[in-house]
Amino acid sequence: MIKHIIKIFLSIIISGFIYPAKSDFLANKECKESIKNELKNLTIKKTKKRKFPIWSKDVLDINNDKKKEILITRTDGGNSNAPDLEMIFFNSKCIGKKYEFNEFTGVWNGWEGINFKTTNKGLIIYATNHHEGFFNTELKVNKVEYLFSGENLYLLSNRNQKEIKAISEIRTSNLKFNAPHYTKTSLIYDLNNDKEEETISCTYWDRWGRFNKCFIQSENNYKIEMNFNPKRIGVLKNKKNGWHLLVIDINEKYFYNPNSKKYEKL
Repeated sequence: MIKHIIKIFLSIIISGFIYPAKSDFLANKECKESIKNELKNLTIKKTKKRKFPIWSKDVLDINNDKKKEILITRTDGGNSNAPDLEMIFFNSKCIGKKYEFNEFTGVWNGWEGINFKTTNKGLIIYATNHHEGFFNTELKVNKVEYLFSGENLYLLSNRNQKEIKAISEIRTSNLKFNAPHYTKTSLIYDLNNDKEEETISCTYWDRWGRFNKCFIQSENNYKIEMNFNPKRIGVLKNKKNGWHLLVIDINEKYFYNPNSKKYEKL
């Protein structure tokens, strides 16, 4: 009986050396200590001169591998520049790796504007950039995709949205750099084929590099207000209700509604 008890006691001691406690095993597998250290380092380290301060740190398991990632948002606190996005992830050895998403240059909602899609190759992290900001007249919208395997992270694709071609157009990028606020721009075209030309007029909104207070003036002084602030207005060949369609920015189409007597989104 005593020998049996001693055997059991020794087996418990030995198994304690061979098999660590379940909680310790899970902690190591999930890299809890590494995550804790990286979060501590982020708090201690000073922000580099050329970087925005850290605005938020979210700890989430985005690829369901039981190891959480640290999602970092950096911003100057204003609305003149989109946030910079970074991530610290942990490989199978719990070694932390930092990645800067340099192609996410116009994701204004930070990590809230990022999407995730699981594939057999890994997790695709993607978003659409909207290029805005002070005096930014560049008309560009592009979809960026990264691939995260759990061990590595790299750029997968960067595709620009294609513009719909117009037969006549005005755009803020054609204005001189640092053009004065309220600079007037016009486009003259016969929009309804009545042999009389209409005039699309806009003023320049330098804060966002966009047009402002746009309207259409007909030959008989009839005025159509336009409730949008585009970087580009173009006339399309296609018509609806006898009026040419308009393209706003990249590919938004507008048609003339005779009931409301306004251009509305198609």
